[in-house]
Amino acid sequence: MTEEILRHYVKTSVYTYAGPYKEFFRSLPEDIPAIGRLVCGQITHPTLLYTPPSPYLEEKYFGKFSAYPKHRFKNEDELYMTAVAMTAGILRLDEQGFTEGRDVTQRIAVSCRQAAVLFSAILKAKGIPCRCRAGFMDFGDQGESFTEHWVNEYWSQPEGRWVLVDADGYYEYEERFGYSQFDLPRHKFLPAPKAWLELRRGMLDKKLDLFGSGLLTGVCEYLFMDFHALMNNEIFYSYQPRYLRGGAEGLEDSLLQKLDQLAEWMLEPDKNFEKIAEAWDKDEDLFILSNSTQNIYEDLFNGP
Repeated sequence: MTEEILRHYVKTSVYTYAGPYKEFFRSLPEDIPAIGRLVCGQITHPTLLYTPPSPYLEEKYFGKFSAYPKHRFKNEDELYMTAVAMTAGILRLDEQGFTEGRDVTQRIAVSCRQAAVLFSAILKAKGIPCRCRAGFMDFGDQGESFTEHWVNEYWSQPEGRWVLVDADGYYEYEERFGYSQFDLPRHKFLPAPKAWLELRRGMLDKKLDLFGSGLLTGVCEYLFMDFHALMNNEIFYSYQPRYLRGGAEGLEDSLLQKLDQLAEWMLEPDKNFEKIAEAWDKDEDLFILSNSTQNIYEDLFNGP
């Protein structure tokens, strides 16, 4: 691994910048699984607030889900897009810090992308190279179904490898599968570029669970999120190229082929780092983004 790449993944984005919390992050445990468990313990995944309550989870981790304040959103992702915002929200609810055993009323309700951003921000503040990755996770351990998910990779200097981490979830504590969610086997996670290429080539043999998007469009969105994450720009779910508003099925062949090439490079991001970085700097088809507010302004001033 080159020093240039490792330095890149210590740098922060607007999302992983620690700001006034840098020293606080540095004061957290040095043990990385302990950091992961702390991140898990400050959040409630929104799905738990929308599904029938689990008595087991309530008793062991969260307290009564019915106690979650009615005036709060059950999904606070849009409130807490950055590590600074998440930390402020967590400390507002309990100024003691990142504490263990928080009740659901003292946690922020955010999903996997936010957990990955917060985990990455903490490690970067400690000088540990870390990056977010967007793709699909096998939660059932059968290799049959993969759900859209964000994870982290951090560089272990003693081992000379990227360690795969899921900072959002509790299957570590159940010891069901015989491995740690803070050192996941590679077969557990299907990176977005691999999913894209297998789908495009008709070789995808796994069921992908996507929320609200068609298969090709959903995988394309995750390809863009993973691309940006590799470039230290951990974009929110809805920050996508304007041309995806109509779905990926209508994209021109030339653009699809360009995405295929990008995905090929992203399969080995360290080997192809310079090519990915050049595409990031120079190819507007790949880095151009839009969001709901920008779409409104573009429609108003430039037409649809």
